[in-house]
Parts: sequence; C-alpha cells; structure tokens
Amino acid sequence: MHRLLGLVAMIALAWPISIFAEGPFQFQTTPGKLPKDVVPKSYDIQVKPAIAERTFTGSETVVVEVSKPTKTITLNSNALTIPSAKLLGAAGRIEAEAAISFDAPQQTVTLTFEHEVAVGTHQLAFDFAGKINEAGEGLFAATYQEEGSGAKKVMLGTQMEATDARRMFPCWDEPSFRARFRLSATVPNEFIAVSNMPIEREEKTSAGKEVRFGETPPMASYLVVFCAGELEAIHGETDGVKISVVTTKGKAETGRYALESAEKILHYYDEYFGIKFPLPKLDLIAVPGGFGGAMENWGGIVFFESGLLYDPKKSSEETKEGIFEVIAHEMAHQWFGDLVTMAWWDNLWLNEGFASWMGTKCSDHFNPQWQVWLRADGEKQYAMVTDSLSTTHPIQQPVKSESEADSAFDEITYQKGQSFLRMLETYLGEDDFRDGIRGYMQAHKFSNTTTADLWQALAISSRKPVAAIAASWTEQPGLPLVSTSPTDSGLTISQERFTLHQKNPAPLFWKIPIAYAEAVPNKSPAVRNFLLEAHSAALPDLKPAQTVILNAGDVGYYRVRYDDAMFGRLLAMAPQLPVTAKIDLLADTWALVRAEHAPVANLFRLIETLRNENELPVWDRITSPLLYLDALYIGSDERPAYRQYARSLIQPIFQRVGWTSQPNEPVATGLLRVSVLNALGELRDPAVIAGAQERFQKFLAEPATLAPDLRATIFTIVGANADQKTWDRLHQLGLATKNIEEKQNYYFALAAAPNFAAQSLALSLGDELPASRATALLIVVSGVAEQPQAAWDFAKGHQKELAPKLDSLGLTRFLPGVARGFNDAAHATELETYVRATLPGTSMSEVDKAAEQIRTRADLKARLLPEIGKWLATKTPGA
Repeated sequence: MHRLLGLVAMIALAWPISIFAEGPFQFQTTPGKLPKDVVPKSYDIQVKPAIAERTFTGSETVVVEVSKPTKTITLNSNALTIPSAKLLGAAGRIEAEAAISFDAPQQTVTLTFEHEVAVGTHQLAFDFAGKINEAGEGLFAATYQEEGSGAKKVMLGTQMEATDARRMFPCWDEPSFRARFRLSATVPNEFIAVSNMPIEREEKTSAGKEVRFGETPPMASYLVVFCAGELEAIHGETDGVKISVVTTKGKAETGRYALESAEKILHYYDEYFGIKFPLPKLDLIAVPGGFGGAMENWGGIVFFESGLLYDPKKSSEETKEGIFEVIAHEMAHQWFGDLVTMAWWDNLWLNEGFASWMGTKCSDHFNPQWQVWLRADGEKQYAMVTDSLSTTHPIQQPVKSESEADSAFDEITYQKGQSFLRMLETYLGEDDFRDGIRGYMQAHKFSNTTTADLWQALAISSRKPVAAIAASWTEQPGLPLVSTSPTDSGLTISQERFTLHQKNPAPLFWKIPIAYAEAVPNKSPAVRNFLLEAHSAALPDLKPAQTVILNAGDVGYYRVRYDDAMFGRLLAMAPQLPVTAKIDLLADTWALVRAEHAPVANLFRLIETLRNENELPVWDRITSPLLYLDALYIGSDERPAYRQYARSLIQPIFQRVGWTSQPNEPVATGLLRVSVLNALGELRDPAVIAGAQERFQKFLAEPATLAPDLRATIFTIVGANADQKTWDRLHQLGLATKNIEEKQNYYFALAAAPNFAAQSLALSLGDELPASRATALLIVVSGVAEQPQAAWDFAKGHQKELAPKLDSLGLTRFLPGVARGFNDAAHATELETYVRATLPGTSMSEVDKAAEQIRTRADLKARLLPEIGKWLATKTPGA
C-alpha cells in the first residue's frame, strides 16, 4: 500500500495533477439522484399557512421540458402529502392523472402515468400539504416577544439549503435544475410578506390577503425564500437597487448600521465582479428564531436577528464587526452561489469558500481598524488542525446523500477554501485574479459550474497553469509542512505532509506558492515568491546563514518548521518581527508541539519573548494554546500551578489595557481588552473575577455603567462563578429582555455555571430561547462550564424533545458538539457507538471528526502534561 501511494506521488511529480480533475459543467453528467430527462423550467407556487395549527396547504403548476418519452416523472418531496398530481395540456386542461408513490428514505416522489408523456413542453399541477417546523427546515415559525408591548408573536421564515425546499413544495431540489419561481402566499391582513422578488399585487380574501410576487430569474430551488409577519422596514438604494432591512415591529432602526453597510458592499461588489446585481431589490431580513445563522437567498437574505441588528446602547464592537462580515459574506453569495451556482454539493466550496474569501476581503477593505485578515488567521488555524487529522477530506469531496450534503458545510469548505483562494490570489496577482473572476462570472451567469470552469477562467487571465497548481489543494486532503535546511550556498526547503494523531498517513505532494522575505528587525523587506514544485529545492537569491521568514504576509496555507539555528535567530528577534511573522511563528510552533516535532518549551519561550506585545492578533495566537492546554488539566491537581503560570503571561497585557477604554483609543485595543479579559476569566484569575462581579453589581443598579463591549464577557465570568442568587438574577434578566442578543448573553452566562448545570440544561427544553440557541446551551454547559458528562447524559435522555429544535445541519453537529468537552478516549468510542445505534442514516463525518479530536486531546494530555510540569518546575512562583 505504501509503495503504491509512493508511486502515485512520483507520477504526480511527472504529470500535472489536474489530469485527475473533473471536467467543466455539463448538465447531463452532473451528479444527483434525479433523472435528467424531465427538467423544470418554471414554478407557480401558492402557499396557505395555517399558523395556529403549524401546518400549510399549497398548490403549484410546474412547466417542464421532457427530452424523451416517459411514463414516470421523479422529483423531490420530504414530509409532504400530495393528494393530487396531474398532467395539463396547453390550455390548462387535465390530460392525465398520475399515480403517486413516495420513497421516504430517498426523499423522492414518483408520478406514474398510464400513457407515455411525449417529448416537449408540459405542465404538472400538484396539490400538497405540510408542516410548519420549529427548526429551520423548509417553512418554519419563530415565536418571539414584540418590542414594546411584550406580546407573544409569530414570524414565518424559510431555510431551504441544502435540501429542504422539498419540505415546502414538490420540486427538483438539486442545484443544477435551475428554474424560474413565482410565489403567492395567503397571510393574515396585518402581516407583511417578503420573497425573492418585489410584490406584484395584493388581494384581500376571506382568509386574509393573497400576496403575489414577481418571477425570479432561473435559479436553484434552495434559494427560494418566504418570510411573513408583523414586520417593518427601512430602505436605501445603491446603483439602482432598492435595499431594505426588514425586522419585526419596533426594531427596524437597529437595522440602520446593516443598511448602511449593505449599501457600501453592493457597490463594491458591482465594481469588483463587473456585473451589476441583477435583481431590482435586495432585502436583509431579521428573523428572531428558527435557525442560527444567515442564508443567501437571492434578493432576500435571511439572518438570525442578532447577526443583523445593532443597538449602539447594547451591542458590542464585536457584534458590529460580526454583522458587517456576515452581510459581506452573504452578499458575496448573490454572485458566488446565486448568479453562478455550483453544479452539485461536491463543489460547495465554489459557493462558501469564495463567499468567505470575498466577504473577508470586503470587510478588511472598509474596516482596516478591525485587522480582519490578520485575525482571520484564527479561523485558518482551526481548519489546519482539522486538515491534519485522518478524518479530514478534500475541499472537493464526494457527496451522495442529503446528510452528506449537510456535512459539507464545515471548516474545510469555508476556511480552507478561503485560505487557498487568498494564497492563489497572491500568487497570480490581484489584478489577474480579479480579471479571471470577472470572466468566470460573465461566462457562467444564470448557470452552474464546476471547479474546472473556475481554473480555466483564471488560467486565461493569469497565463499560468492554475489547474496544475490548484488540484493538489482542492482534490486531496491535508496540508504540507515546509522545512528549512541550511546549506553552504544558502537555504533548501522541503515538503512533506503535516499530520496530527495519524499512524502511517499516506504521503502527499503539493505545488506550493512560497512567499518569503529576509528577517530584519523592525523592517518589512520585500516579499519574494517561489513555486515549490518538487519535494525539495533551494530558495533563490539567499546567502548562507541568512535569516528568512517563510509564509511572509501570512498568505499561505502550510506549516513551517525552521531548522534549530534559524528558529533560535527568529526567537531572539521575535519582538521586532512583522505582526504576520509573529502570529505564524506562534501558530506553527504550537502546531509542531502538538505533532511531536518540537518541545513545549519552544512554545513557552516564544510566548515569554512576546509577552510585551500589544497587537491583538498576536495575543489571539498566544491565548489560544494557553487555554487549550488549560482544558487538558481538567480534573488534575496540577491545574492551579499551570493556571498561575498562564495567568502570569497574560496579566501584564491586561494591566496595560485596563478595564476602561481611553479617549481616542484604537478599536483594536478595545477588542484586545475583551480578548485578554476572556482568557483571564477562563483561567479563573481572582482579581478579574472580583472586578467582573463588582461591575455586574453596578450594572444591576445602573446598566449604563457597563460598556456594551464588556457585557457578554463580564456576564460569562459572573455566571461561571455564580451562586444560586446570582444565577437566578441572570435568569430574570434573560427573561425580561426582548433583545435577542442580550437574551443570548444572559442565557449563555447561565450555562457557564458549573454548579448549576442541571438547571441550565433544563432551560433547553422550554420556549424561553429560540430553538437554535436553546440547544446551544448544552454545548456551553459541556465546554465552558466543563460539565460534559452532565450535558451528554441530558442530550441522550432528552433526544426526543431536543430533535425538533434542530435543523438538518444542527442534527449533524449537535451530539459531536456536546461530546467535544471530553478529554478521554472512552467517550470518543461512546459517541461513535451511540450515534450509529440511535441515529441510523446520519452522516458520520462530524462524529468521526469529533471522536478523533477527543482521542487527540487524550493523547496530548498524557504526553504534554508531564513535559509542562518539568517546565513549570523551572519557574519561580509568579514568574
């Protein structure tokens, strides 16, 4: 086996890896379950929700094109009843009634006709009925307290991606079956309804009012949106497109920041892509429940409320930043994903990786004060850890089922995809890269693509062999480790696969764009680029013993291992290196410790060398391994000694930034304050705990005394150290507020209390929180409160009650998320066994990933804690 893999690697050196790549998009050869001899062209859908009963009825007429005679037509349906399906003639007359049969496991319905349906254009008419869900699957209902009155209200929303449009209406629910959609809905008179296109007309009926929307351009079914409720909106305009922020009553003005952001972003994207936003309007819709993220429905983006609304009196700078970045991500999808859609879910990264890269690029462009690209390194590091394990997968991964499609929405698709694109953009050059994207958009607008279509467009614009470079990054798993070796003439670099917790991993090979620069204290020398196309090569234009920074600018997706002499020189000059070099040196040193390529002493020496640093991205990379190691000490008598040492490293920077912001303080300093305060709170710093409790008491008497930036952190610290009286007070505050962001902060603080895990867990079964936040309480109890056993037992014991609160994506991730609080291999096995036994048909990828992460921590605990003990023995108390 190893010989064969070695032979494959040798062949890859001699032949372009792209010979194994997929071809450009062709509808007939695109993967999927549905036959392609009947293709929808347009849908005319009518929906009548019965809100009180949480059900709906509907009807639709679908224009289809039949390419060969057939007696059967198969499409998608899930949890719908379809009492009637008919074939209509040109004038709408019934030509044939269909026999209807369902395949529930396959989520399909087949229509069988007595006579063959001829080649040509036909109409199919359906009557159907379904359920309004609590979780974000298909059509859902979000219950909330109205601002001002406090009255209990209901808002309707939809969440169709990946495969839930079939829960609302029968359809060809695969992304390559693009069609036009026209939606009508009957809603109460006091409701406002929103969909992809503007309203064409409203008519009063005996059941309320019927709202009819305009017809969409051809698009995938998962992009259909319908929201309705007692809503209000504020409006703006950019480049002739009407932009609105839609909220429940009383909250529209808190959408002002989102509206102003969207206006800037739309113009930026119009210019970058070279294609104007093609719809007449774009709505940003705040939903107070049902699902927990945001969804890029074309012309009607849906957001969980706290991800869109900003109240300067209550919201933090982190919230403000998060809102801008999520809007930028979802609006990027209006081009990447909506205008041009991946052919099948194995190319999901064409949607999500690109939207992540574009959204980060846009956010950094407008908000340099947030240091967006530098801080995005944390997300990249998370993806790199996952990519180092045996349970990783290629960016392009086979997807065969609905649950596998849900599992594709992970850090490899998003963060590795984004990171690779940034590396490729840097290598090709920003102008050539943008020209390639413009050509790609122009060639494939209102259609579907594969990765091969993108590489072709970028190759034309850059005149470089993009597919040959890119294939190793998107078609195989993992990432490379680049090592340095000094020579008499300069420096040689070599590559191998970087792995964690793997025995005998398959050897892999990459074509690596290496950015490098000379390391000069307090200077940023020119960056040079070199494409490593072999297992090893000499870096050009270097002198013997010259100190070099690899991955200059932090644009690469690879690990770096410096030879001992080079590491020593870099360690000595670390405080004078560029910020990007500091964060890479920290991240790579920690990764090498985890991979048994370096002693933990290297990490601590580097952190001590940088303890006078004041840059937020650097401290993010310092506190991350310190807190990870702290969690390994759970249950250990040696934890207090480790915590004392870890606190001693962080306390000086907190003393420098203090509790209170200063006039004209940089935004990044405020974010740094929150970051180190969080870390010291997790490390149970007595002074920080006392300070948080003191400020909480002042807040209870006068809320304005506590800055919005500090509230979530202080509430969590107070919750983690709460007595019963404090826990009850936090609960009262959570019940009283109608603001979803505030409510989330209070309830997550409750769940951080280790002594009240049972009380916090019980809250997940009620209706005090939106469904997605209610189930998240178990994750907080497991991780933040360090009570994984209580959370795990509760999740197993209340699976029936919790399941309706979870959408399909949540079901895939929920139990692995709860179990990630464990540090012992036995619980990894229990997780695998339990899910296989109780949830058949569930994709195991997230379960397998979580189980390997748990086993990795168990091994690290056994290996690193004795090593850390020896290091601590060399330290004087409080050093």
